[in-house]
Amino acid sequence: MRQRASTALFHGAGQPFELSKQEIIAPNIDEVLVQVSLATICGSDLHTFTGRRTAPVPCVLGHEAVGRVAAPTQVRDAYGNPLHEGDRVTWSIMAACGTCEYCNKRNLPQKCEKLFKYGHARSEDPYFLNGGFGEWICLRSGTAIYRIPDAVSDIEAAPLNCALATVLGGLATLDLTDRASAVVQGAGMLGIYAACCLRERGFEIVACVDRVTERLRIVEAFGATHTFNLSETSTVEIEEALYGVTGGRGVDLAVEVSGSEAALVNSLDWLGIGGSCLTLGYVFPHADVTVDAHKVVTKCLTVRGNHNYHPSALGDALRFVEETRERYPFEDLVGAVYPLKEINPAFDRAMQGDLIRVGINPSLEGKPL
Repeated sequence: MRQRASTALFHGAGQPFELSKQEIIAPNIDEVLVQVSLATICGSDLHTFTGRRTAPVPCVLGHEAVGRVAAPTQVRDAYGNPLHEGDRVTWSIMAACGTCEYCNKRNLPQKCEKLFKYGHARSEDPYFLNGGFGEWICLRSGTAIYRIPDAVSDIEAAPLNCALATVLGGLATLDLTDRASAVVQGAGMLGIYAACCLRERGFEIVACVDRVTERLRIVEAFGATHTFNLSETSTVEIEEALYGVTGGRGVDLAVEVSGSEAALVNSLDWLGIGGSCLTLGYVFPHADVTVDAHKVVTKCLTVRGNHNYHPSALGDALRFVEETRERYPFEDLVGAVYPLKEINPAFDRAMQGDLIRVGINPSLEGKPL
């Protein structure tokens, strides 16, 4: 009897996930079969789950994931080293062709003309196993695969191939030389990672803004020097505070990771002359924002958007966590782990918004951890 794998099929917003069995097909010579050990529910998964963004159905959601190479392979990792059965790995959110204009000339493989994104594609023959919320996943040609350092746990590593890689990829598009102050709008996973990344780069002031008190408490453990709760403090009061701690200049950098319409507007107010705004949070359609462009011009601002990341950013993310894990409690960012068969309660739990991440462990039996 051929081996079959359990997957959680998504059929559309408002519908429960369906647990399904799919036949495991031997991978092609340029593919890698991985047994998933942990996947985490990203904010974009929640956007799809609620209908804020669409996905072809049925599909297997989940792109923040780690696992072990499950069969012999001739594929090499992102550094050109042979992969072996049993290697613990993570992989880029997408597969790219490597030959189109975006891959070759614009250094934007995440916008490849033949782009394939894990957890965002229809589950159909021969690619049923293309999302993290299943027991197995088949990694296609053009995927950057990285071994996970022994010191880094699955819980620490799972969110990296979306959240931290996205933050590092975005920061890499800016010149941060001689920058010392920043405000991060949003204290979810991306905002938390942004805070500790900026602190590690020598930013003396890293303020964080959110509406959830518990998230602001957590981000303080990841280097935030000032926190502001928008439910309790007005944007005018925050502006006064930021100008106060920067000697009246305004902050050098604003990082928008909330997806809130007001966040981009506030960024332009809070930035000082010559400042930069990096926006990463508007990952859903019709994110229409009206801003005062006069401020962009007269304050000589740079406004930069970035979507996903160059695959090398995932390698940077793994090194960052390996080097700083003694200083920051990365494991605490995944607040609960559910078995695959409990994926519907897991998404309900994630929707409550009080946990930074909720995990799915396909091999877990019994009650959630």
